[in-house]
Order: sequence, then structure tokens, then C-alpha cells
Amino acid sequence: MAMDARALQLIDELEALRASRNDAWQVPRVEGELLHQLALSMGALLVVEAGTSYGFSGLFWSAALRRTGGKLHTIDNDPKKFESSKATFARAEMGDIVTNYLGDARAVLPRMPGGIDIVFLDAGDKKQSSAYFDLVWEKVRPGGCVLTDNATTHRAELADYVKYVRSRPDTSSLEVAVGNGIEWTVKLRPE
Repeated sequence: MAMDARALQLIDELEALRASRNDAWQVPRVEGELLHQLALSMGALLVVEAGTSYGFSGLFWSAALRRTGGKLHTIDNDPKKFESSKATFARAEMGDIVTNYLGDARAVLPRMPGGIDIVFLDAGDKKQSSAYFDLVWEKVRPGGCVLTDNATTHRAELADYVKYVRSRPDTSSLEVAVGNGIEWTVKLRPE
């Protein structure tokens, strides 16, 4: 995988630190690689992430966005993770690509700009996934998507959400069994 050396170094560092932190909820590396590829393939210019944690997935996003000329807006409600991820993005020299937000995603998502290519829902409270989706869906461009993490690992908590996004007439949604599992919901163009 062709990726920025600084980003790769920090990905390796965060992956190693994961074992020593009891609150380092992050996607498996293979899932991060998929996120990177998806952003590249779409030529994504705007990615919104709910659930920054320490910035692991954000490094994959920002490395892709460096190539596409895009921006990442990422949200976390934990001050420690907010500060740590900001420092990580600065060390990766991605500060010009990433905008960090501290707060509840339900309060921050309505402030996101429109024309979103990809939304990544990975906040800790999986029961809020439908609320997050509803707050941002109108801002997703046709052909854009919402990727919801933990579709496999948190199947029971996300069951109502998955049923909801799959029942909508303006979506095509399916599970991708990579890493923690991703529910991939594409916004259909109006007929």
C-alpha cells in the first residue's frame, strides 16, 4: 500500500500502544487499509468521522485525503483522546487536512458542511447510530456513503440501526465483513 511514511510510522505506533491502553478502541489495521482505499477510489474531498479515539482511523483517512486534496472532520467527546489525536495528526503533518472537534457528535454533526463523500460512524454509543445517521444524511452527496463500524462485533446493538438504513428507499446498504465489520450505506441518486 502506497501511503505517506509519517502516517505509516504513527499507525505502527498507535497499533503498538493499543495493547497498553484499556480505552484504545480503534479499527483493526486491515479495516483502516480498506477505509484508505475507499477514500482514494471515490476521490473523497470531505470525510466526517464520529469517534476519533486516538486518531488511528483518522491517519488512514488523512493519508488518502492528502492525495485527493480533501479534508477530514473528526469528532470525539473525550478530552484526553481529543488532545492526543490532535497531537498525532500534527506529528503526521496532517494538521492542514484534519479538523478535530471536542463534543457530543449529536451536537457537532449538524454543523458539518454539505457535500460529504464519506461519513464514518464509530462513536462508542452504538445505540445512537440512527440519530447520528439522521443528523448527517442530508449532507451526504448522492453516491456518497455512511460507513458504520462494528457491524459484526456489535451486531445486537446495531440491529435496529441496520434494519433502519436498509429499509430506506434512498439507500443501498450491506455488511462488509472486514475487521470489526462495516455497514456500508450508499446514498442513491433520486430517480
